[in-house]
Amino acid sequence: MTVPREFQILLRRTLACILSDSPPVVAAYDSDFKAHVEKFAAFACANRGTAVLLQLGYEHETPELAKALSDKIAEFLSEAPGARAIALCNSFGEMDALGSLGVETRHIHQNCFLDERRYRPMGRARPYAAAYVSRLTPCKRHELMPHDMAGELLLMGCATKIYDSERAYADMVYSRYAGAKIVPTFSGARISEWLGLARCGLILSPREGASFCSSEYFLCGLPVVDTPSIGGREVLYPDEFAKFVEPTEDSVREGILHWTRNRPDPWRVRAAWIEKARPHREAYRALMRELTGRDPSRAPHKLALRTPHPGALHSFAIQAYLIAKGLTMK
Repeated sequence: MTVPREFQILLRRTLACILSDSPPVVAAYDSDFKAHVEKFAAFACANRGTAVLLQLGYEHETPELAKALSDKIAEFLSEAPGARAIALCNSFGEMDALGSLGVETRHIHQNCFLDERRYRPMGRARPYAAAYVSRLTPCKRHELMPHDMAGELLLMGCATKIYDSERAYADMVYSRYAGAKIVPTFSGARISEWLGLARCGLILSPREGASFCSSEYFLCGLPVVDTPSIGGREVLYPDEFAKFVEPTEDSVREGILHWTRNRPDPWRVRAAWIEKARPHREAYRALMRELTGRDPSRAPHKLALRTPHPGALHSFAIQAYLIAKGLTMK
């Protein structure tokens, strides 16, 4: 396998991951693929028969986003004859939208690649009625949280990527929910510890991708309060542990109170999510058998994309790996 130097940079930045070296199978998020399509094409030209698996980090049910991705895939395929690009769709709506444009798709939900060994319910008191893991941006609709319950809210990740254009929104949230427990940033290794303080998780945006945090709630034993959305995050929800409410403050309050009154066994919540993820994990294994002719090992956490945790064949020592394997670089 030949790994062009520019593609090595994508590997180091965890914007791509090599899942198989023979035959070559690589993974990337749709946005990173679109931003670096020429680098993926160069890799595919250097390695005949390459397949690129695309995780959809944002919804692709709407026509404009489906077309934008299909156009980039068409560009990639024209530059790398014989290659394949396969969109791992979070919803049947995405499969329909992309499939109608000629994109090869599979229904393999992004969140099935969460490694449940990294999460667990914590056996402790839960002083907060609800947790919301989200950066402060208007599409997350923090204002739907009941302000009269501010002292019972745990807001996590609030300092992540606050742009100047979003500063007024962030200030509004900090003011409106001044009594909430704010965790501006946190280590992924501590997510179970923090979520162990809450009785349910909130997810309030109308338009998302699969939303890792929605599944992380379940893996930490929290039921969820959700509002209607597109993007497919609800596909892996265990029905009995998800409360769907209208996007109003009163409805979200009632959803939170529902889980305060009806607190499920957190280990049952976790087990139910894992069972929902199982068919998608099996679909991934079937796809890898189709592409490589062999059963894959366990998929790396989040497909080893945009995460500091080493996984699959990529790492910050990728050059040492290539040298050890006798692979060529250029």
